Amino acid sequence: MMDIYREEILDHARNPRNRGKVADPTFEFHASNPLCGDTLDLQIKMQGKPPKVSEIAFQANACTVSVAAASMLTEKVKGMTEKELAELDEKDVISWFGGSLTTSRTECALLPLKALRDALKGGEEK
Repeated sequence: MMDIYREEILDHARNPRNRGKVADPTFEFHASNPLCGDTLDLQIKMQGKPPKVSEIAFQANACTVSVAAASMLTEKVKGMTEKELAELDEKDVISWFGGSLTTSRTECALLPLKALRDALKGGEEK
C-alpha cells in the first residue's frame, strides 16, 4: 500500500505540477520552515461567482517532501471555493502521503498548507 503513495510522491517531486507563477494573482504568500530552511511561494487566482481557484502556482526552494506536497496541493485545490480551501486540514495533507510521516517530514509536508492558510487569511492579498 505504501509503495503506491511513494511512487506518486516521487512523481510529484520529480515532475511538480503547477510550478511557476500566476499572472495577477488574487492571493499570494511566502512561507518558510525555519527548521530546515525550506521556502515556498504560493500564488492563487480566484475567478467566477462564487470565486473558485482558476489558477494556482508555486515556486519552492525546498526538500522533496515540500515540493511533492505543494504539487499535490495545487492539483487538489483547483476549482475549490475559498470556504472549501479553508476546510483543508493537516489530516488531508498527511493522507496524501499515506497517513504516516515522521515529525520533521510532517513539517515539510504541511508547508504548502501553511502558505495557503496564510494567503487566505489575507497574508498578501493583491
